[in-house]
Amino acid sequence: MKKDNPTKQGEVGHKKPPVNRQFGQPNGNPRNNGSWKKEDTPRYKLEQMMKLNVEELTAIVKNPKTPLFEIRMANAIKNGDWKVIDGMISQVYGKPSQTVDMTSGGEKINVALVRFEDGDRNTDTST
Repeated sequence: MKKDNPTKQGEVGHKKPPVNRQFGQPNGNPRNNGSWKKEDTPRYKLEQMMKLNVEELTAIVKNPKTPLFEIRMANAIKNGDWKVIDGMISQVYGKPSQTVDMTSGGEKINVALVRFEDGDRNTDTST
């Protein structure tokens, strides 16, 4: 059904928002709403912190506005605490998948097919 008096903004309906509310308009939905900036991800911060020298890491630790995660990361890198660094890397990148073949030691497993036969196929026990 078509309206006789279309509004100034055009036809509005399913998948047809008003023109002033579409993407890119002042009152529209903002682009990249809720998405992460690359600079805010723990992975990016870890990679950048690994490149810093001791003086720069100390400055990060002493800054009162630095988030706790970055302070702990800087302290671990500065002090060479490899256990903490390994834990952070595992959390950021994920642990590598590990598989162990404990059944055959790498040898091919041959499957033996066994056929069980019942002597009498007639299983009627009513007689």
